[in-house]
Formats: sequence, structure tokens, C-alpha cells
Amino acid sequence: MILGTYWYFEFPIDLYEFEYFEFNKGYGGHADNPAELSATFVTDHTEKIVEELKTLISKYSDGFLFVYQEKKKLKIGTGGHQLFDYDFLIITEVEKLLKNHSVILTTDKAFDNPTITRIYNDKSKIVYPKKGFLQIVGSDLKKHNAENSKFRMDCNVKVTAKAEFLSQLRKISDEENIDIFFYFDKDLSEKSNLMLFFTNGRQGLHLTEKKHINTVSFENKIQQVILKYNVNLGHIDGFESYPQNGPHIEMMIEKEFII
Repeated sequence: MILGTYWYFEFPIDLYEFEYFEFNKGYGGHADNPAELSATFVTDHTEKIVEELKTLISKYSDGFLFVYQEKKKLKIGTGGHQLFDYDFLIITEVEKLLKNHSVILTTDKAFDNPTITRIYNDKSKIVYPKKGFLQIVGSDLKKHNAENSKFRMDCNVKVTAKAEFLSQLRKISDEENIDIFFYFDKDLSEKSNLMLFFTNGRQGLHLTEKKHINTVSFENKIQQVILKYNVNLGHIDGFESYPQNGPHIEMMIEKEFII
């Protein structure tokens, strides 16, 4: 799966600007709609544009586009509950492509009976955490309206084993393609409550591939150190002992998008 900086609720203001495409934000909650970048236009070159889009996406393994096609009208876009830099940069490439054709934007976005095409490359199946100690969490809005998806783990460990436990987690993160590891803590007399976060930064800058995390491997390695250091899941001693000290940074990139 992919961890890192994404956009859903708001546009990445001051990072991207489009001539043809508009951003329709996600609302979450009961609506649970994907965020979407899309453009609707009429053109005499529908078939040629669709073929050129297929050629474009064939070059980028993580690229995804949808196309609604009816007579001379096309709607092109991408969408999801997490739009990464990669997705905005793909749309930047689509805009370059469209500028080679005569296209006229239209406010009539209704289609009666369109042909729908999804253009993408085969993807490996997304594997979510299964062992019960990692949660997938988001964040509030950060710089440029960015959000961030992370693994979170709540646990407690003996104070005397804490430093070595954290060192092992940092080593595992480095091995498993994770660039960011930070935590909050609350030391008690013999135990320390920990709230641990693991994530990555911006995904797909310069249209390099997104970082795919091997969830199974990461979970297995975390489980081994949990057993090795007799770590207990969850926090102890109630609300006053909640780990609020921090964030303590072990590994960090692009801090302004994360914390």
C-alpha cells in the first residue's frame, strides 16, 4: 500500500495550476465521494486523443485516467480518496497533450449514454494491516492543504527497553521503504506509553513511481520486536498518562507536510 502526503479535502494551492482541469474535492462522511480532477470538452479529435492518452499512461506504471466519450464530447479525469503529487503531474501531462488539439471546454457536463474507458496499468493488490496493532490514520490539513496517511501503533514498553525498542523500529522503517518515523510518549514509573507513527512524504515527484509499502513484511518485523521487548499493545493508567509529549522525530523528510 501507499503511505504519504495526499490531497482529498482541498486543492494543493500554490503547487499546481491547470488551464483545462478543475478540482472537485472530497467531502468524506456519508458522501464518501472521491476527489476528482476532470475536464469536459468538445473536439473533432476524440479517438485520436483517447489513443494518445493510452500511450501516455503506458509510460507511467501508477497512472490512472477515466474517459467518458459521447460523439464529440469527452470528459477526462482521475480521482480517488487520495490524490498524490503523481496524479496531479499526470494531469499536467494530459494538459500538454490536449494543447496539441483543438478542444473547447463546455459547461454541459451531462452525458446520456457515454462509452466509459479506464486507462491504467495492472496494479498489485493493496494489502492492509491485518495483525491488529497497526491502524491507518489521516491528518488535518498541513502546508498547501496537504494531508498524510500513516500507520499508527499504540503500545507501552518498559522504560529500560524503550531506547533499544525505538532503535529497532527505526532500523525496520529504513529496511521497509519508510522515510518518516516519529512518536509521542509519556513515561511512568516503570513503563512508557507510546504513540508511534510511520509514513512517507510526497509521492511521485518528477513522475517517479510512488513508494509501495510491503505491509506483510513490515507487520511481521514489527511483531518480532514487540515479542522481543515484551511490548504490550495499548496504553496504561488512563487519560492522564496519554502520550502527549512530542513529537519526537526519529526519521523525517518534508516536515511541513507532516507535522
